[in-house]
Amino acid sequence: MKTQNPTIRRQTKLILAISATLAGLSTAAQAQSLGIYYNLQTYGTVANGNSILDVLGNTTATLNNDANTSLTSSGLTIVSASGNSASTGLTLASGSLSGYTGSFSVQDWVTIASPNNGVALWGANNGPANTYIGDGYTGVSTLIGFTWGSLAGGGGTGNPLGQPYNRYGNTVAGYSLAASQSYDLLLTYNASTYTFNQYLNGSWVGSLQEAFSSTSLAGTQLLAIGGCPNEPWSPWGDASADATTTDFLLYNGELTASQASALDIAGAGASVSMINAAMVPEPGSLALWALAGVTGLFLRRSFRSSLTTTKQ
Repeated sequence: MKTQNPTIRRQTKLILAISATLAGLSTAAQAQSLGIYYNLQTYGTVANGNSILDVLGNTTATLNNDANTSLTSSGLTIVSASGNSASTGLTLASGSLSGYTGSFSVQDWVTIASPNNGVALWGANNGPANTYIGDGYTGVSTLIGFTWGSLAGGGGTGNPLGQPYNRYGNTVAGYSLAASQSYDLLLTYNASTYTFNQYLNGSWVGSLQEAFSSTSLAGTQLLAIGGCPNEPWSPWGDASADATTTDFLLYNGELTASQASALDIAGAGASVSMINAAMVPEPGSLALWALAGVTGLFLRRSFRSSLTTTKQ
């Protein structure tokens, strides 16, 4: 009766183990995906109160019905001042965030008209109007992109990190935006480590660890581009920024620093295929496939050598 060579048996197990590891690593490297994409220069002039569908054809958003908000071929424009509390820009339909129960990334391409008029660029919030951002008593959970940086506030009285919430919210990272310049603002969140990272024009500018909304963007319920639901709170100077947004993108998964850079190079108005190419495969996953090829070649040679020895 023939028995399998012990060396062959060990090498077979090693091949299977390496294959499983590489497959798992490759899947993890490609976990990010584009979920919502509004290229706001492609809709032409849209009447206030009307709705539009995102590029992917999955998400509907409604243009705020007021004189301060307009959507044209130039993009979504908010004409603001410190006392304007009416505009919430373009509000995503209820339930649009329900699938974002883990890590996520938010990208906003915007040009500031006047840095002194309003500050809110986009925001998500589940609280009633004029409550504090991270008030543990009201359970409000809010995430807002401002002209000076992004701010996160989680609701509730307990969280996985065991840290008290700041009722005013915590700043992820600060930056300074000048008038008449286009900016690529990217905010990422890792739900496993509770870590935010902020990028400006493809470059990392800071981070914050906070157990935001029990690690879920879905917990904020509503999101608006050009403002924030139940925001801005004009008495506190958080009015919508005087700015024009050309692109707004929401991703499932945490984008890496290399992906942030690649997406910035792709630029505003990039096609879906260009965006996907900038996200995957990552350089890391390419390296994994190269490693898999080299490892496979080595093991095949060892396997053949073992067979030759056995025959002899």
